[in-house]
Formats: sequence, structure tokens, C-alpha cells
Amino acid sequence: MLIIVLGLFIAGIAAGVVSTLVGMASLISYPVLLAVGLPPVTANVTNTAALTFTGLGVGVSSRYELRTNYRDLYWILPLTVLGSLLGSFLLVIFPSQIFEKIVPFLVLMAAIVFLIRPYLHANRPLADIRENVPIDRNFIMISAVFLISIYGGYFGAASGVFTLLAFTMTAGLKYTVANAVKNISGAVANLVATIIYAFYGNVNWGYALPMGAGFVIGGWIGPKVARSLPAETFRWLIILGAFVLSGYLFYKAYL
Repeated sequence: MLIIVLGLFIAGIAAGVVSTLVGMASLISYPVLLAVGLPPVTANVTNTAALTFTGLGVGVSSRYELRTNYRDLYWILPLTVLGSLLGSFLLVIFPSQIFEKIVPFLVLMAAIVFLIRPYLHANRPLADIRENVPIDRNFIMISAVFLISIYGGYFGAASGVFTLLAFTMTAGLKYTVANAVKNISGAVANLVATIIYAFYGNVNWGYALPMGAGFVIGGWIGPKVARSLPAETFRWLIILGAFVLSGYLFYKAYL
């Protein structure tokens, strides 16, 4: 049992770092939970519960990136909570199988947009993209945050990629700042889902807590790594992550 707990802790650290960089923690943590013997549904809800702990590490480690944009969380987080609740409610009513066929294409499109982004902003270097400017609370931005939150509560996969796309393309934020806001809002969305799962799901807390402890450390390390990366390198990490996630989702949906 000690070996399992240690393995979950180490997997949590690795997945936490990946989560805060490119938002694909579940590609590491979910298979590990399956490997230790949890059924797929239990592994899924346990993974979501563990992911919630990432927010603790991210909140401490991302203070630099959020020194101006933390006020944006005052309107982003309520929308995230409402959207996640609505998405979770819709999941109870409507099956998510249709999204399993569509999402791989959406993630692939997001990867392509990140790939061609420099050509969309040819006169503005990546390093000069807005860093310390509040996000405009216009209709498009509010709608994007709310709709992505609904999607995250309903289906979940790749919601971090779509959030990054919204904050970098629509709001024009620097990658590291957009990533910090994404990580905080994602942690809140996972918390909402975890509360629901705690009442209606089958969370294995004996596995969620050691993995969650690893997520705290990984969530603390990730922003420090992101901060040290050049903007172009960070962009390519996101592109690579999005293509890998798209391939994984294609495999699950069609093979």
C-alpha cells in the first residue's frame, strides 16, 4: 500500500507540472489510477478530486503573473462556478457521447490556431503581448468564459486548451498570465465538480489525497517553470500538448 501511495504522490507531482504548463494532467494521472485498480468511473471522479489540489500550489506560485490580473478573477470565478454547475447538471440529463466524437476536432483546431498565431499578429512579437492589463469584460470574453465553463462541467476534456485560446486570442494576454488565470479557474471548476461527486459519485479519497498532495507540489513548480520559458518555447509546448491531446481523444473516440 505504501508503494501505491508513493506512486500516486509522484504521479501527482508530474501531472501537476504538466497541468499548469499545458493542461493535460489527466493523460498522466488517470491512467495511473486505472493501473492501481480503480474502475474507470471511480478513477475519473477520483482524478477530478485530486486535480482540485493543483489550485493550492498554483495560487501561491502564480502571484507574480496575477499581480494585476487577480481582479479579473472576481468576475471569472463566479462565471466558472455557474458554468460548471450548469454543465454538471446537463451531464445528468444528456449523455456526453456526442462530444466524444466532436471534441478531438475542436482540440485539433485549437492547436492549429496556436500554430498560426504569430501570422495573425505578424506586427506584434509574442514577448510584447499584454502582460499587466486587465481583461476586457466585453460580451465575447464573458460569453467565452461562461461557455467554456459549461463545457468543462459537462465534458471536461481539453477545457484548459480552450481557456488558453480564449485568454490569449480574445483577451490578448501573455501566455504565462493567461496560463495562471486558466489554472486558477480550472481548479475552481474541479472543486465544483468534486463537491458534486462527493455527494453523487464514488471518490476514492484514499487515493485522491496522496495524488492531490503531489498536485499541490506540481502546481507550485509549474508556474516557476513557465516563468523561465521564452514565449516562443511556451507556445510550442502548448501546441505540442494540444496535438498530443487531440490524438489521444481521437484514439478514444474512434478506435
